Amino acid sequence: MKPKTLDYAILDGLELTRKPVGVKFLPYRPDEIGRLQKNLNLCQMFVEAQTSLPFFVQKEDFHCVEPLVLGMGPLDPVPLSGLVGEIDDLFEELRANQKIYYLVPRLLQDSVKALVFSSVDQITFDPDVLIVTTDDMDQARTIMRASVYSTGEAWGSKGMPVLACSWLYLYPYLTGEVNYMVTGMSMGMQTLKVLPQGLMVISIPWQKLPMILTNLQKMNWHPESETVTGEDHKKRFAEILQEIEDKINR
Repeated sequence: MKPKTLDYAILDGLELTRKPVGVKFLPYRPDEIGRLQKNLNLCQMFVEAQTSLPFFVQKEDFHCVEPLVLGMGPLDPVPLSGLVGEIDDLFEELRANQKIYYLVPRLLQDSVKALVFSSVDQITFDPDVLIVTTDDMDQARTIMRASVYSTGEAWGSKGMPVLACSWLYLYPYLTGEVNYMVTGMSMGMQTLKVLPQGLMVISIPWQKLPMILTNLQKMNWHPESETVTGEDHKKRFAEILQEIEDKINR
C-alpha cells in the first residue's frame, strides 16, 4: 500500500466518541498488517477497528454473504434464489428478495482479495472509504455540510433492510457518493447488535474525502444562522433578504 498523503487532524475537532475508520480494498494480502483473529461479520468489522490495532481480512474470514458482494468467488444460487427472504419473512415473496441482487453494489469477480481496516489515529494509508460514526447530530450535520459546502450538491442515503455492508462499504466506493445510514434500520446489523440504535454512520469515499477534509478546515462549523434561533432567526433572515434586495436594486 502507498503511504498516506491526507491529514486527518481536522477530525479531532469534532470530538467524536467513536474513532473514524478507514477501509482499503486490495487485490493482494498485505504484509505489514496483521490478520483479524476474531469471528466477525463484515458489518461488525469497522466497529472492531475503532478500538483495535489495524487488521486485514480475506475470504476465509467471512461468514455471511460477504463473498457474494465482494466478488470473492462464484455467485451462490442459494441466496440468489430469494427463498431465504421468503422463508424468513423478510420479503413478501422470493421475487422481492431476488430483486435486491440486481440492485446491490458488488465488486467484480476476483478483483479484491483482502480488506484492511484501521482507525484514523493509526492509519498508514489513504482509505478507499472512511466510516464515521456519531450519536451527535451537530457532528453529523457538520460532516454532511462539509460534503456539499463547496459543490452545492444534494446528499442522500441509499440502502436496504438487508445487506447493509454493501451499502456501507461498496456503494460509496463504486459511486463516489457519500452515503449514510441510521443504526437500527438494517435488520442484519440490528440482529447482531453491531451498534446501539439511532447512531449516524457516514461513509465517505476516496473521491470526496480530500474535499471534505479541506471544507472542514475552511468552513465555519457553527455559522450564525445555526446559533440564532426562533423568532430572532426570522428577524435576522428578513434583514438579510432586505439587505440583498437593496444591493441588487441599486
